[in-house]
Amino acid sequence: MSDTLKRGLFHLVGGLFIPIAVLFLARMVLLISLGVVTFIFLTFELIRFRAQGINRWFFSYFKPLLREVEVSRLTGTSYMLIASLIAFLAFQRDIAVLALSFLAVGDSVATLVGKQVGKRKLLGKTVEGNLACFFSCIATGFIFYYSGLNIPLLAILVGSVGATIAEAIPLPVNDNLTVPLFAGLVMTAI
Repeated sequence: MSDTLKRGLFHLVGGLFIPIAVLFLARMVLLISLGVVTFIFLTFELIRFRAQGINRWFFSYFKPLLREVEVSRLTGTSYMLIASLIAFLAFQRDIAVLALSFLAVGDSVATLVGKQVGKRKLLGKTVEGNLACFFSCIATGFIFYYSGLNIPLLAILVGSVGATIAEAIPLPVNDNLTVPLFAGLVMTAI
């Protein structure tokens, strides 16, 4: 199994853990738990930046799940945890759940499809990956909609477009932060 596939599957499964767990947790329990986990994770990140031995161990142990740039930068998981905390503080619960699910599914599918079959580039990403992101976000939105999530169909469509744009545009900020926050923002605006 390639490192890209391992990362994609980890991103998909790990990324869906928080939005699905939220459906079963009280808001205060969620916010406290998420805040504590985010704090612990960011503290570990800061420690590993200062202690090269810990950083080398971390990277050797989790190498298949990490990108080379994450040796000296926050991992995608840190950005996802920060985005999750912000999303549940800023957006209505169902919008936050869907926005984070768009990240988990859309970003993973975009990467896998883009690397496997992507041919046409647009802004440094593949058109095929962007389309895969969009359609997987739509499918995710419908699954949650028909599972009882209180999100209008128009918001699912607009959120899917927002998540795809945030994933496609090369920004200096990690897309694990921008995708759910931008998708949540546009869905809230509807």
